Amino acid sequence: MTEPGATLADFWRDWFAGIAPRTTTARISLLLFVMLVSGSGLLLILLERATQSQLDSEAQGRIAAIAAAADTAWQQGGIAAARAILDGELAVPGPLVIHLAAPGGRRVLGNLPGWPAGVAADGQFYRVPTMHYHQGVAEPFMVVARPMPQGHRLLVGRSLAAEVQLQNKLTTTLLLALPVAMILAFLTSRLITRIITDRVHDLADVVGEVTAGKLEARVVLPAGPPADAFDSMGQAFNVMLARVEALIDELRAVTDGLAHDLRSPLTRLKARIERLSHGTTVDADDLAAVSAEAESLLAMLDNSLEISRAEAGIGRDSFAEIDLAAMITDLADMYEPLAEDAGVTLSVAVTGAVPAQAHRQLLGRALANLIDNALRYGAGGARIEVGAQATAAGSRLWVADSGPGIPADRRDEALRRFGRLDAARGPQLGGMQGAGLGLSLAGAVARLHGGTISLSDNQPGLKVAIDLPRVP
Repeated sequence: MTEPGATLADFWRDWFAGIAPRTTTARISLLLFVMLVSGSGLLLILLERATQSQLDSEAQGRIAAIAAAADTAWQQGGIAAARAILDGELAVPGPLVIHLAAPGGRRVLGNLPGWPAGVAADGQFYRVPTMHYHQGVAEPFMVVARPMPQGHRLLVGRSLAAEVQLQNKLTTTLLLALPVAMILAFLTSRLITRIITDRVHDLADVVGEVTAGKLEARVVLPAGPPADAFDSMGQAFNVMLARVEALIDELRAVTDGLAHDLRSPLTRLKARIERLSHGTTVDADDLAAVSAEAESLLAMLDNSLEISRAEAGIGRDSFAEIDLAAMITDLADMYEPLAEDAGVTLSVAVTGAVPAQAHRQLLGRALANLIDNALRYGAGGARIEVGAQATAAGSRLWVADSGPGIPADRRDEALRRFGRLDAARGPQLGGMQGAGLGLSLAGAVARLHGGTISLSDNQPGLKVAIDLPRVP
C-alpha cells in the first residue's frame, strides 16, 4: 500500500505492480497477448482506412473526369457542347449530381436545386455530409466545383451512400473480428509461452539430474545441425556438461593418483626421519635420501598444479611470438651434460627459425618433461632427438628416443594423469620412479595452445610430437 505523503506517480506504480503478473512466464504471455492484439487492431484500422481511401479515390476520379470533359467541350464548341456532355451524364441513372450556374447564380441545368453552402469553385474536392437533389433524398456527397467560361460555375458530385454503406458493413465486420483476433492472440501467446517453458524445463530437468549426481545426463536434441536458438543453447549446454563431467572425473583421478603416489614416498620419508631421530649420528646418505624424497614430492605437486592451471586455460594472456628452434636449442644445451652422463647422444633437428605464438615458460616446461622422460625411460637406447619444424597448419615439436617405446594399445593410458607404464618402458635412469605426469603436462600445454599431442613408433623407441596451430 502506498504510504501517506507519496506522490501520484508512486500510487500508480504501486497499483500497476499489484496487478502485474508474478512470474516471468505470465509476463511473457501477457506481453505477447498485448502485442498480438495491438497488431491485429492496427491491421484492422489500416484495412478500414485503405478501403475508405480507395472508395474516395474512385469517386473523385469519376466526377473529375466529367468536369474536365465538360470544360474541354465548352472550350471547343461553346456552352452548347458542354450542355450536351452534361445532359448525357444526367440521362444515365446513377448517384450523380450536376449543377451549372450562370454568373448571377441562376441554375442553367442540373438535378441539384441550389448551390451547396461552403463549396467554392476552386477545383478542390469537398465532402458534403447531407445534400438533397431532385429525388429529395438526403445523402452524403463528394463534389468538385470549377469555374467555367463566361463567368459560369460547374459543380459535379457523386453520392457516397453506397460507399458509406459498404464502409459501415466493413467496420461492423472488423469489430466482430476483433474478439476473434483477441481469442487467437490469447491462444497463440499461451502456445508460444508453453513452448518456451517446455524448452527451459528440459534444461532445468537436466540441471536437476546433474545436481543429483547423474553427471551423464544430457539435453535431448534433434539430429542434425541446430534448428533454432534453443537447440544451439542445448548443444552448448551438453558441451559444458561433458566438460564438467570430464573435469570431475579428472579430479577424481588426480585425487586417487595423488593419494596412491604420495603414500610410498611419504612412508619412506617418515621411516628415514624416524631412523635419523633415533640415531646418535646423522648419516649424509640418509639426509640426501630425505632431500631427494622431498624434491620428488614437490615436483609431483608442482607438475599437478601446472597441469590443472593449463587445463583451466590460465596463461593464454602471456602468449607471445617466440622462435621454437631457438627454444629447443637452449633446452638441448641445458640437458647435454645429463645425456652424456647417461651415455646418450642428444641431437637437435632444426633447419631454420620456427615462429609461433606460445607461452614460452609452459611450452619449455612441457618439452623439458618430455626430455626427462626420454632420459629416464629411454636409457636403454643410444640417442635422443629434439626437433622443431614449420607446418602448413602451424608448427610441430617433437622428442624422440630409441628406447623400448610404448605399445600402441597403451599410449592413450600413458597420456592420462598418473598414467605410469614402467613395465612397458623398461628400466629407468638411476632407478628413479616417475609420477606419470610428464606426458600429461605436455598434453595439457598442447591443449592450452589449441594444439594436440601424439605418440608414435620411432622404430625403435617412442616419438612424442606436439602440433601447434598458427593462431592459438
